[in-house]
Amino acid sequence: MADLESYIKLAKAVNGEKFTRPLLVMSMEDATASNGKPYVKLGLSDGTGKKLINRFDETCENLRGKGVEEGSVVTVKLVKNGEFFNIIDISPCKDESITPDDFVKMPPIDCGVMYDEICAIIRASAQNDGEHVPLAELALGILEKNKEAYMTSSAAITMHHNIKGGLLYHSYRMVKSADALCGVYGILDRELMVCGAALHDIGKIWEYDTNEMGDASENPVGVLYGHLYIGANYVRSEANNTNCPPEKVKLLVHMILSHHGMQEWGTVVCPATAEAFALHYIDNMDAKIYACEDNYALLEPCTVTEKRPFGLDNRIYKPGWLSDSGK
Repeated sequence: MADLESYIKLAKAVNGEKFTRPLLVMSMEDATASNGKPYVKLGLSDGTGKKLINRFDETCENLRGKGVEEGSVVTVKLVKNGEFFNIIDISPCKDESITPDDFVKMPPIDCGVMYDEICAIIRASAQNDGEHVPLAELALGILEKNKEAYMTSSAAITMHHNIKGGLLYHSYRMVKSADALCGVYGILDRELMVCGAALHDIGKIWEYDTNEMGDASENPVGVLYGHLYIGANYVRSEANNTNCPPEKVKLLVHMILSHHGMQEWGTVVCPATAEAFALHYIDNMDAKIYACEDNYALLEPCTVTEKRPFGLDNRIYKPGWLSDSGK
């Protein structure tokens, strides 16, 4: 892995400062300005996330002819102009020691370790009534059937956990939170909670197309149905092939349909059980904590973000006892 720490991060660039650094081209899209001239919307990554930067008076075809294409590392000379960047020059990176893998943001925990721990927690939660197959068996079967996609998919396009393996990382932290919460609130059904946490976003496997760099885009299926319906419908369909407890399946499907909490947040139905309420709140909590982690990594101690991050109600302050890395 190449050392990219010596380069200026896009989020820390000073207004008016010109600098040159390698970036990964994650996406390219042709567009037309109001004056009728063409430009390209470039999705560029410095290893901390994707930034949309326009290259004016340019087309994708022309850039590709110069060797600038999706998945390639480029050397970019740019200047920050307010909230935006202007590209002065862009060309293929000549340093062969720098590869696309250096820019792919991954979870801080090994994906195999997270997957195995999720399965272990689900397996330990299994409840056998002597008549039905435990709900845990349904969840484990679904995960194993979709293991590769579950481990590599992004959890979002621009919101929380929008990285390669983001769906797994988000689900992992929620499963652990759900399991711990059951030790506080005895009313919660542990099997329902951990299965719901593991499967609540399973529909994102089909809602998004995630490329090798972890960049996600919403496909037609996602546009038409959304991951709540897709996931609930898939779980219900898989359950029909098992002898799982009907009541447990019904409540698991409800948890998936209601985990966004409020209809203005895109939920299909509002939570109606203790487990559904708990799932919604730990989902929301993990998204907010991730936003803090993401911004802490770009802030100096005792400073705040320039503006309120999308999806939050306030700017984020980084406590003084945290290091520059956010830890």
